[in-house]
Amino acid sequence: MAEPGSGPLAVRPAALRPGYLAALFAVLALVLGAFAFYGLHQARQSTLQSMERGARSLAEAVVRAEENVLRAELDMEALVGERLLDNARMIAELAGTRALSDTLIERLADEQDLDQVDVLDAEGRLRASSHLLDEAELENWREGLQPLLAGTEQALFFELDQRLFAVAASMRGGGVVIVRASGERLLELRIRSGAGRLIQEVGSNKGVVYMVLQDSLGLLAASQDVVVIDPIVGDGFLQSALLLGKADSRLVDFEDEQVFEVVIPFAPQGETLGLLRIGLSLDELRAQERRGQLHVGLLLLLLLVLGAVGAGAVTVRQNLALLGEAYARIQTYSSRILTQMADAVIATDPNGVIEVFNQAAGRWLGGDSHQVQGRQLQEVWPHEIVNRALRGEELAGVSCLYKDAEGGERNLSVSSSLVSNANGEVETIVLVIQDLSEKVAMEANLRRQDRLASMGALAAGVAHEVRNPLNAISVIVQRLRREFVPAAAEADEFGQLTGVVSDEVKRVNRIVEQFLELARPPALAKGRWDLAELLERAAQTVEPRAQVAGLRLQRDFSDLGDVAVDADQLQQALLNLLGNAIDALATSAEGHIGLASRLLADDCVEITVVDSGPGIPTAQLERIFDLYFTTKAEGAGLGLSLVHRIVSEHGGRIEVQSALGEGTRFTIILPRGS
Repeated sequence: MAEPGSGPLAVRPAALRPGYLAALFAVLALVLGAFAFYGLHQARQSTLQSMERGARSLAEAVVRAEENVLRAELDMEALVGERLLDNARMIAELAGTRALSDTLIERLADEQDLDQVDVLDAEGRLRASSHLLDEAELENWREGLQPLLAGTEQALFFELDQRLFAVAASMRGGGVVIVRASGERLLELRIRSGAGRLIQEVGSNKGVVYMVLQDSLGLLAASQDVVVIDPIVGDGFLQSALLLGKADSRLVDFEDEQVFEVVIPFAPQGETLGLLRIGLSLDELRAQERRGQLHVGLLLLLLLVLGAVGAGAVTVRQNLALLGEAYARIQTYSSRILTQMADAVIATDPNGVIEVFNQAAGRWLGGDSHQVQGRQLQEVWPHEIVNRALRGEELAGVSCLYKDAEGGERNLSVSSSLVSNANGEVETIVLVIQDLSEKVAMEANLRRQDRLASMGALAAGVAHEVRNPLNAISVIVQRLRREFVPAAAEADEFGQLTGVVSDEVKRVNRIVEQFLELARPPALAKGRWDLAELLERAAQTVEPRAQVAGLRLQRDFSDLGDVAVDADQLQQALLNLLGNAIDALATSAEGHIGLASRLLADDCVEITVVDSGPGIPTAQLERIFDLYFTTKAEGAGLGLSLVHRIVSEHGGRIEVQSALGEGTRFTIILPRGS
């Protein structure tokens, strides 16, 4: 006998040494400190990345603003050009109806808010003007107006400077009208909305140290108080950003202060004009780092305090963990036992709520442990024997029948016991269920075989004794027919009587031969046969007879593979069962017969013959395989006995399930054989 604590479930808690505990906390402090400083570093990098994203957003805003200003300038220029062109064409139309004088031109210029209007003839000579026009300026106009004077263009637009625009339009019959207007509004738009103004406004925000627009030649625009800054030339970082057209960031000193500088190529409308440099203050980052360092210090201090307090707690927790591990191992061990048990085990509380439901119970009763736990056992298995167990009755091998989901009946043996606590109160009800179906079937099969063997031996003896007088009677009848000549009046009666005797002798002789065949079965001639083919052959043989009787023969078999059987004898057994099924439905107006087969897990095959006939009374089920037992008026009671003998010779077994009004099912289970 093993000593206590020496088994596989024994647990020996180890003592926790103070030195180990101190080393453990030291390592934990170092690890926590490393993680904390790593976290600070990551936070710093995250903040810098956030600052870089913010700076890039500002730069994008500046670029988008400059693009919007450029588009607005183009739109304004187009509007100014259209207005001037409309005025020029109006004056050109007017010149076709009346003579244009300086006074008229001057009045029109005032009405249309035009700076100056000039009218030239086809030779380029001045015909009228709202203001004085010297010869030098006129000569310049002649050179620019040659396409109009030559008739190759109808109108031309001129931007004289940032403040003045002009449009020239040709007149009918030759000549040109020149209309000039001020561009002050466009200039005001450039000044008010340009990138330089936006850079100054953004650069004055809190946290922005500077914001400058710079090209390789110098500053283009800068925020307030920025007069000089490091040039691009000679700075590899800036030159690389300008050359590659790629945004980048760095830490740099500016006026004795370290700043975070973000550099973005300034490329409105896709053309790089320079670099936009944004310097951001690091004050907020440093304040955040100081707060993080303070948190780390407080955390380490808290760890030291908790370490002193937690030494005892760790010891207790270690012991609890060891106990928990031992409990888990016991639970696992018990679970494995329950899982691997061939018997079904069910445990419930006193109210019948399922707490334990092993795999065998799931196979027999349906469902698994996760599905049925927490449910009432009466719901899962509604049976009177369950009610007896839940009422507190302790059962010991009580037999009961259970019909599974497939309609088959199982013979079960149920035992139950009550588990009580220290106060004698019932805490758990345990049911152990054994499936005796195979054992009962084997015992019934053995009893049938014993009866068939005994009756077969008896039949063989009787048949042998009967056969001799039968032969004598047959010989006498033949001699009477051959040697005895009856009177003419008695000839018909004589022939009839001798014919009846001869026929009955033959019938009795056939019965005797069946007895002898049953008593001395021929040796099996096994071969490898396709089972589906054998079943189909049997179905085709009986199908005409079934159709004549108005019955449907349903098939359910395919791809069953080969089996090692005596094909002729198996055919004989199948034809007997199918013939009995047809006979059972002979008086039915409608019905069906089923022939099915399937593969089983233990390298066996199952063949099923089903009919929807009236069924067999329960009292007759035990006798249907006995010799001479029959319910048919003209039956000899040998067919099912032969079927049983053929199945047994193949190392299989045959089972029958039937009830009145529910039809009959014969099930043959055969090994596939090697």
